[in-house]
Amino acid sequence: MYKIFENIAYEELHRGEKFEIEGIEFDSRKIKENFVFVAMMGSVVDGHNFIQKAIDSGAKMIIVEKKVNVEDYKGYENVTFIFVENVRKKLGVIASNYYDYPQNKIKIIGITGTNGKTTSSYILENILEKTSRIGTTGNRILDEEFPTVNTTPESLELIKLIDESVKKGAEYFIMEVSSHALEIGRVDMLEFDSAIFTNLTQDHLDFHKTMENYFRAKKKIFKMLRKGTLGVVNIDDEHGKIIYDEDNSKYLSVSIKDKNADFYGEIIEYTNDGMKIKIVAKGIEEVLDINLVGEYNLYNVLGCVASIVSLGINVEFIVEKLKHMSSVPGRFETIKNNLGARIVVDFAHTDDGLLNVGETLKDITENRVITVFGAGGDRDHDKRPKMAKAAAKFSDFIILTSDNPRTENPTDILNQIEEGLTEVNFSKDKYMIIEDREEAIKYAIENVLLKGDSLLIAGKGHETYQIIGKEKKHFDDREIARKYCK
Repeated sequence: MYKIFENIAYEELHRGEKFEIEGIEFDSRKIKENFVFVAMMGSVVDGHNFIQKAIDSGAKMIIVEKKVNVEDYKGYENVTFIFVENVRKKLGVIASNYYDYPQNKIKIIGITGTNGKTTSSYILENILEKTSRIGTTGNRILDEEFPTVNTTPESLELIKLIDESVKKGAEYFIMEVSSHALEIGRVDMLEFDSAIFTNLTQDHLDFHKTMENYFRAKKKIFKMLRKGTLGVVNIDDEHGKIIYDEDNSKYLSVSIKDKNADFYGEIIEYTNDGMKIKIVAKGIEEVLDINLVGEYNLYNVLGCVASIVSLGINVEFIVEKLKHMSSVPGRFETIKNNLGARIVVDFAHTDDGLLNVGETLKDITENRVITVFGAGGDRDHDKRPKMAKAAAKFSDFIILTSDNPRTENPTDILNQIEEGLTEVNFSKDKYMIIEDREEAIKYAIENVLLKGDSLLIAGKGHETYQIIGKEKKHFDDREIARKYCK
């Protein structure tokens, strides 16, 4: 019964009856007979408040991180209570012990960085076969899709997904690895067969407080590489260059500026459906058309090519797969219309993300670029004016609107974004504020957009909801855009 605590320091507070473990959960609503309930202290909910509910539902073991008085609980006599300090950090090992370390039976590829994680995971899953994926757009095991709450799930859920992937015959587990997950230990129990660092720009400082902390969290992924494997680093990014220069023998370099990089690329020209690119990898030069647009996507392609080559797959096979890959949902996704204009929906929600998409759009636009965007509530406040400054660099007209305001006042968020436009003296007749997101998109299409223009609707991309207050309502930028294009 205590095999689950192998390599874990624990203290038995009370021994109950013997039983065979049928499952482990930290959500009391999922507890069944002979389950283990893990009571964790969260930022909003304390799992210790649900111990009695777990016992009533059939839990035979309770793992706590506070030394509770077991006699306070009805039916405690038959229940084992175990104390584990800071159990969230140990949960991955507990789960691994129970599921017999499924992570050692599959190749795991981790992608971290501020921008490009989702696109990179999409590229990887379109090249590799028999894959599972977790990330911003959801989780998938082979052909079966699941919704997701966090970019990187709690360690217990992660191990369950890996275990299920192994049982169903998946050979590769592709995962977006968030800085939160790296910082709080959700992935501590893993070893990666390949890890990609895309870039680093300001984001999540509400959690990390400083860019130094944010960078330190991202770098942790390279300490989790399996012995003998190499990390993949974008050396054109200043933070990527720092990582690479610390010990370049541990990494494969990716660049569109340095022809001596291990994996080098160029954009030859933009096409109607994407772009023609050149890739130079391991002495092999390939020219191909892909359904992606922009330098930032060339970085994503190069990172994925480097990662897959490091796993032993040849460049020619990879290139053939890239040629037939479709565009990425919610990433530079174009909306078909009869207006003679280009309408693009993109997930860009940082200043760097906006700039990447916007400048690419500017390069391929005949006339003006109109941008509709906002910023999420209850998140990093400092990036809001920075996003406005980025938009000002490529936009001819801007409409500021709500994103996911959450519990913040949308007007306050919009005012903070507007400060960025004021600081760069962006003309007041070149922007407006429309708080209602649907009205903002409608106005842009019906009253601003002209033939030859491009409209960028940024911030939500693939998301099919909007969070206002604590309510999550259906909202899809792509649906709204199509509605007003008719």
